Amino acid sequence: MPERDVALRPLRPADLGAAYALWQRSAPFDPVPPPVLAEKLWGDPAGLALAAEVAGALAGIGCGAPWEVPTEPAGRRSQRRGSVRLLAVAPEHRRRGVGSALLRTLADDLGRRGATSLRIGEAAPNYLTPGVDVRYEAAPAFLAAHGLRETGEAVNLGVDLGRDDWDTSDDEQRLAAARVSVRRASETDRPALAALLDAHWPAWQPEADCAMGNRPPTLHLALRGESAIGFAAHSATNAPLGWFGPMGTAPEARGLGVGAVLLKRCLADLKAEGHARATIAWAAALPFYERACGATVARRFRRFERAL
Repeated sequence: MPERDVALRPLRPADLGAAYALWQRSAPFDPVPPPVLAEKLWGDPAGLALAAEVAGALAGIGCGAPWEVPTEPAGRRSQRRGSVRLLAVAPEHRRRGVGSALLRTLADDLGRRGATSLRIGEAAPNYLTPGVDVRYEAAPAFLAAHGLRETGEAVNLGVDLGRDDWDTSDDEQRLAAARVSVRRASETDRPALAALLDAHWPAWQPEADCAMGNRPPTLHLALRGESAIGFAAHSATNAPLGWFGPMGTAPEARGLGVGAVLLKRCLADLKAEGHARATIAWAAALPFYERACGATVARRFRRFERAL
């Protein structure tokens, strides 16, 4: 079947039932509940979600969005990347041009909107995977045929929340003796949090904003006086999946145990919400997470990129 026989149109919220059924058949290593799929497809105002139809039937879905990435503290420069957040083709329609039509159209749209590069999966704050699960064996050849090159690996970690009660009271008393206080963030903490992020991790501001918008906020802060020296968040996106992150401790405060306390506060929240496991997505610093909460590698992903 030539690609010209594939008809593309906007994917609409009314299509969620059909899109979900297709996703469940097409992405066996990424099962998600319908609200999470909807969040990926339509949760970004700048996003584009597409349906691919063959003879009037849904054959594939895809979505992409631009991603502004600050490249230095204070966000004085930024680059606009493009991200294909999701791409799925029904098994019976593979190798017939459906995926190619979706990927090419999304890439062209992102290029017209100023994106200078294209990545698969990874984006912030609204992403499902930081790349392509290594178990999707056909994906590398398909992406290579469209000019994407493999650039590295990313991992998700898993935490068994039943292994601990995640109590931090003793450690918080020790930090208090060092004049460090720890608390759930509130609206009055936004300036201190913004200053911390601006100084060290400006790219994480959108995810922090999402966590602060939850009720109650799903972000915890460590402060010395009025200055934030560390933060950790959860449920910024993918809340039904028990996602932790991002988190960071200012360089001058490392070694005090701030990060472990903030991490455990978030894990206690997730356990109280009924989650049996937490996911630390797109993780670095594996030794820290192993020591602090017994995290182990749960999934591995290939990362892909090309210029636009």
